[in-house]
Amino acid sequence: MSLNLTQQRLESSVRRAEVFIDQNISTWATEEILLPAQVDLANSINQRAANGLSIEKSGWMKTNLVWDLRGENDEPLHFYLEFGTDPHKIRPKGKEHGGANVLHWKGASGGFILGGDHFAMEVNHPGSTKHKGLVQSIKDEREPALRARVIKETVNFMELEKL
Repeated sequence: MSLNLTQQRLESSVRRAEVFIDQNISTWATEEILLPAQVDLANSINQRAANGLSIEKSGWMKTNLVWDLRGENDEPLHFYLEFGTDPHKIRPKGKEHGGANVLHWKGASGGFILGGDHFAMEVNHPGSTKHKGLVQSIKDEREPALRARVIKETVNFMELEKL
């Protein structure tokens, strides 16, 4: 009888601790993984790339670091940054496809043509640097801090609740 009661109390304590973790895991993951990852990404690529990071609740007591950076036409820029691009030509879409017949951009002061408007029928893009595994490596680097936080917070919770 006494053993059954002890077992029930332990199971109840485990369940309350798990519920506590599940209710707080997104906040802790934001503080321990997302915010530092955004700083890392802002420093290595740019702030817009960092803003594409988010924490997603992915299951019971689980979260995932997600990188979803999109361009003006919903193109997956995060994919191009993660895996890089080969050198390629950029051509205008053409008016019949909802674009323009000529490429146009504003030059920065001091560029190859001092400021002003630039027009071209085609541009040779040099490709982009591959950052393969960048987000996964940031996540792998930060997960021990999240684990330590979960343990610390759960121990404090259990002491307060006298589980």
